[in-house]
Amino acid sequence: MILGHTIALDPTPRQAAHLRRACGTARYAYNWGLAEWQRMHKAGEKPSANTIKRRWNAFRKAELPWSYEVTKCASGQAIMDLGTAFNNFFRDCKKPKRQRKFRYPRFKRKALNESFDLWIDQFDLDWDKVRIPKLGWVKTRENLRICGVLLGATVSFSGGRWFLSVKVDAIDNEERAPSGTVCGVDLGSRTLATIAGTDSEADAESTDNLKPRKRLLGRIKRMQRRISLQKHRAKKLGIKASRRQYKRQLCLSKLHARLANIRKDAAHKLTIDLTRRFETIVIEDLNVSGMAKNHSLAGAVLDCGFGEIRRQLQYKAAMRNGRVVFADRFYPSTQICSCCGCLTGPKGREELHIERWVCRECGVEHGRDSNAAINLRRLGLAKPEVTRGDMVPLPACASIPASTVDEPQTLTVRTCAHI
Repeated sequence: MILGHTIALDPTPRQAAHLRRACGTARYAYNWGLAEWQRMHKAGEKPSANTIKRRWNAFRKAELPWSYEVTKCASGQAIMDLGTAFNNFFRDCKKPKRQRKFRYPRFKRKALNESFDLWIDQFDLDWDKVRIPKLGWVKTRENLRICGVLLGATVSFSGGRWFLSVKVDAIDNEERAPSGTVCGVDLGSRTLATIAGTDSEADAESTDNLKPRKRLLGRIKRMQRRISLQKHRAKKLGIKASRRQYKRQLCLSKLHARLANIRKDAAHKLTIDLTRRFETIVIEDLNVSGMAKNHSLAGAVLDCGFGEIRRQLQYKAAMRNGRVVFADRFYPSTQICSCCGCLTGPKGREELHIERWVCRECGVEHGRDSNAAINLRRLGLAKPEVTRGDMVPLPACASIPASTVDEPQTLTVRTCAHI
């Protein structure tokens, strides 16, 4: 399995200046290649990545001696990335508009987030340092924690810090989760995750939502307001951006980086804990884009990082020989009573405000999140041939057999599009 490990760098001021020149060279090569591609297209020629790269090598040899001060990977990989961008764009043009993900390549501009790539034969790792061509050894904050074959690396600048992202073909040496263990995970905005490893609501575990965006939103708004006013004054006076404006933009970038790091840390801790303890993990197939269209919930929903949690669960479960089961998007996990199986729980918008509800058939009181997690777990206990994303329980009262150690619990299911 191919994984990426991001390591913080600790360069000296001279080394940081060299890394900035390498990023600038990569950006210049990409923009030059895009302009040459457009010129060849208008002239009736047939551009390609190999043609652009040959012309770039001839051009830099004659006109750009300063481009040889940094590694050749910076400009070479930038031209190859341009070819990949055009291939993705042309391939997407054959699809319907709603299914397209790639757009026409655009020119890059100097910003606070820049990067350049290193090929496998152009860098070396030695414990707490990395060797970069034309620069030498640069200190790293930690060692490479993934064992495997190195495939390449990317040096990037983000949030005022330099990072090295190493691509590794990892060796399958991860510990396996206990066989036969199943859990249901209910994701939410108030409580990030409610985990049910048994059929008892008392044993359900909850993970608090740190809400980093809500905590840092005030500081981000103030910094954005200052930068906007400073840009407006500079434009009104007809002058360029000052050094102070760059410092404020860097401070804003650090705030956004801190917000993203808090969210990623919570997601990594949750997914590692789940994949180490449980072989089968059942979550809902949430429509995050649809939920984000509700302006009153968009901030809270996007602050949780549901998509990142899902992505990490998939590859970490595969590393430990586990599986992730996705319940149907219309599966009423909150509305089903985990004791009698009746569909008597809160409906629609009521689910957003009700934390506990009482079943009208059996009279048992349930917590909304813990009850949903138990229902998701029972979906994972069903037989493999019926544990599919388009299968949901019948929306009617049905007795659920008591789970036993020898035989997993099964549910009555049917295929449907709506509940």
